[in-house]
Amino acid sequence: MRAPNRSGGVWKVALFTALFMTFLLYIPSPYVVYEPGLVEPVTEMVQVAESDDPGSGQFMLTTVKMTYANFFMTFRSLWDSDVMLLNKKDVLGGRSEGEYVERLVYVMQNSQSNAIEAAYRIVHIPYSVEPQQLVVIDVNDKRDSPFRAGDALISVNGTRFKDAIELVDILNKSKTGERLKWTIQRGGQITRVDTSLKQQPADPDGGDLPQAMGGVVLAEISKVVPRDSENSVTITAGEIGGPSAGLIFALQTIDYLTPGDLTHGIRIAGTGTITPDGKVGPIGGIALKVRAADRTGAQLFLAPRENYEEARRKAAAIGSAMRVEPIGTLAEALEVLTAADGEAAA
Repeated sequence: MRAPNRSGGVWKVALFTALFMTFLLYIPSPYVVYEPGLVEPVTEMVQVAESDDPGSGQFMLTTVKMTYANFFMTFRSLWDSDVMLLNKKDVLGGRSEGEYVERLVYVMQNSQSNAIEAAYRIVHIPYSVEPQQLVVIDVNDKRDSPFRAGDALISVNGTRFKDAIELVDILNKSKTGERLKWTIQRGGQITRVDTSLKQQPADPDGGDLPQAMGGVVLAEISKVVPRDSENSVTITAGEIGGPSAGLIFALQTIDYLTPGDLTHGIRIAGTGTITPDGKVGPIGGIALKVRAADRTGAQLFLAPRENYEEARRKAAAIGSAMRVEPIGTLAEALEVLTAADGEAAA
């Protein structure tokens, strides 16, 4: 009797295993996953020309890590509460991955300007807001437009401009259908593109520029300039994008602009968008940021008021000793920090 041939069965199992692992690890899924990201002190990110010494504690921004998911990561979200799964199309919103990143860069720049302005307002530092550049943040009809998200507009038909009002004035000197020769900066390189004027913009403030330019959505990058140059602030966040560090940037700026230690010697993590008048807005992924802050030893977590309950529940679920406080405005954040100083003294 012939012995059974086992080599064929082993080969099939090995092939199936290899194919299955390839499917799990290397085949892209239609999802992205968010996980707890970095928690970074902003002491070195914020710089003031003539600043008070940094406190003995730390203000720390919190992030989430986004990954274009393979199927293993997708399945992992079923049992791991620190993995949040979202549809890739919903996250990108019809943009390419590159356009999505460019938009995050603009949003971060805008958040930094808002943080500086909010800090100046609350400590009563005179300042002005000076427009610097118009950038493309979205293109509604990508097939017919030579513009791409992230393009910085320099001039049109040889005339330079810095804001929407100046651009409207230039376009109103052209006729509908007339060719427009643009000089732009894309990816660090100066290049030129041609378009035609769809219609003359009627809104002097530039509200109808998307229609005039064929669905190109523009945003202004501005610089907040203090009257006294000793109060000049610059923020450098590296590759971190998005608007959610606004609150923490504003607090670090105030700490540098005012005498004393605003941290009161403790490690303070937080998140939240901020407007120039100091309103703190909600963000996504708050539970993941609470987990990240807890891992890095934060003692106090400042959460936007709309995100507070979720943040508090997450801190309780992981048994964190970190105190979570709801924040609706920059002034409320300062009140919480003043109370923390009183508790430390007691």
